[in-house]
Amino acid sequence: MGRKDSQMHSIPIDHYRKQIGKQYKKQTNTNIREMKKHSESKSSTSKVYQDVRMVISGFAAVIVVVYSILYFWLYDDKPAN
Repeated sequence: MGRKDSQMHSIPIDHYRKQIGKQYKKQTNTNIREMKKHSESKSSTSKVYQDVRMVISGFAAVIVVVYSILYFWLYDDKPAN
């Protein structure tokens, strides 16, 4: 005849492993959500900083070009006597 343990659906070790797996899955799901939120916020803020940097560098480039044009236009190569 069979033993009493053979009629159980799963042995206690398998049940224990399933519980650990469920807890690990819950932890990873919350970690994934947090990482997604962090990456979305990081990507949106970095885009803003890139746009600001582009605008400021554009203004700086225009100022340098205008300054150099005025400098060479007003610069006199002839020495004064």
